[in-house]
Order: sequence, then C-alpha cells, then structure tokens
Amino acid sequence: MDKTVIKNSIGSLDQLLSRAKSALSQIEQDRFGLVDDSDTGGFVDPKAALGDTLEELHDILLVVLEAAEMPEAKASMIEEWPTFTSAKDGLSHVEVDTEFDYCASPALIFVKRLIEALRMSVSKQISSEEAWTLARLEAMLEDTAGLVHRREKPPKDEQDLQAIMHDYLSACFPDFRKNPQIGGSIKNFIPDCGIASVGAAIEFKIAHTKEKAVVAFTGVVEDTGGYKGSKDWTRFYAVMYQAKPFILKSQLQGDMKRIKAATWKAILINGDTEPKRKKKKAQAKESA
Repeated sequence: MDKTVIKNSIGSLDQLLSRAKSALSQIEQDRFGLVDDSDTGGFVDPKAALGDTLEELHDILLVVLEAAEMPEAKASMIEEWPTFTSAKDGLSHVEVDTEFDYCASPALIFVKRLIEALRMSVSKQISSEEAWTLARLEAMLEDTAGLVHRREKPPKDEQDLQAIMHDYLSACFPDFRKNPQIGGSIKNFIPDCGIASVGAAIEFKIAHTKEKAVVAFTGVVEDTGGYKGSKDWTRFYAVMYQAKPFILKSQLQGDMKRIKAATWKAILINGDTEPKRKKKKAQAKESA
C-alpha cells in the first residue's frame, strides 16, 4: 500500500464526499419539509447532484486504489458497484424512512466507509480509552450552548464563558488543566484549558457582533501558528460562541482548511450573550 497516494487524495475525496452529503441533506429537507437555518443555497436538482457526485467519487477512487497498490479493495469496489447502479434511480437512489424522517443513500454509505477506511490506514492509531475521551470531549464542546443555558445567565465575555466550561470540563476529566503552557522559541503560548491525557488544548472565543466574530476568528488563525511544535499538546479545539449566526459553519470549516490547520477543529456555537453595557456620556457627566 502506498500511503503517500492516499494522503494526497484524502482532501479531494473529502470535498466530493461533503458535496454528496449536502445533496442528500437537501433531498431529505425537500422530502420532509425540513428547514436548515444554515442553508445558504442548494442544488437545483439534488438527486442529480447526488448521482453525479457519487459517479465522480467512484471514478476517482478506482484511480486512487490502483495508484495506492490496493488491488483487493479495487476489485471489491468493482464487484459491489453494480448493486447501486442497477437500482431504479441508479446512483441517485435513496431509501426513505417515513417514521424518523430520514433518507439514506446505499451508494453514499459504501463510499463513505471506504474513504474512512483509507483515512484510518494512514492515520496514527489511538487507544480505545483515548478515543472515548476525545469523543466525550468533543460532545461536551458541541453542547456548549446547552451547558451555558443551564446557568440561566448568558456570558458577558470570554472569562464568563471559560469559567462555565472549565467547571463542566474539570468535573468530567480528572486530567483537566487550566491555562497549560505551550513552549515557543520566543514566547510561551497559553490556551484557555486542556485535557492532558489526549494532548487536547482548547480555546474559547465569544462574539456579540459580526465584527467581533471576525476578530475572534482572526485570533484563532494566530493561535494555529503559535501552537505548533509541542510534543505534549497535539490536538487543538477552537470553540466560537456567537450571539447570532454571524459566521456559518461551512465558512468556518472552509477557512480552517484554507489555512491548513490540520490539527485544529473549530466548533461553532450559537447562543445567548449579554454584552457589557457602556455608560453613556451623559450619565458619566451626571455622576461627575
């Protein structure tokens, strides 16, 4: 197996896979009348888009498997593919579950599993305990809005947000670290917190306005450069907590890919905030 070929192809395969997932999501929305607040457009014909994208994925995967010297995987794909193309709608075929308002594409499931297997074959393996810890951590970070809401008082600034999340994370993870230092050649970098056993450092950003959201993302970009090279801290999470959906998840993920922040995962959260009110000049004069 030629791992270099796989590593070089994963990015393009993921882009096509994302397009196929978006097309399936739109099919599901149209079928059940669902609304996606993050939707910024869509496909004129999502079923056709799904079929065309899966066909493109098939053709590229055959080339990748050949170049990566994986004849068994290629042969398996060639053998299995007619099962999907022979369906009534071909590669555009989806199975509809009316009980749970759910649509599934058998061909997409097959391709997704194959790409995931390729990714696992070239990635560093982690223990089952580490995998559980990372899964639990990411679940908690994704639930930031709900955890903050339980406090019944919206955060005013990053210190408020950090205090709330530090409380939850420290209770869940015994190896929680507040403000761990990441040594640099010129200066040390200090993330908000981290989970030592999995080398995961976490930054929390808060934005009350669109302008603040842009500033917060700029801070994340600067962090991606400063946090490189640590042997102890190798995974990084940026939790962007914004009062309204000023920045879309697709935009954030796209920019993270553009700056090649491979070891970073950005998590976008929308939730209530309570910005500090500035005293009016008139009030200031009266008090004087």
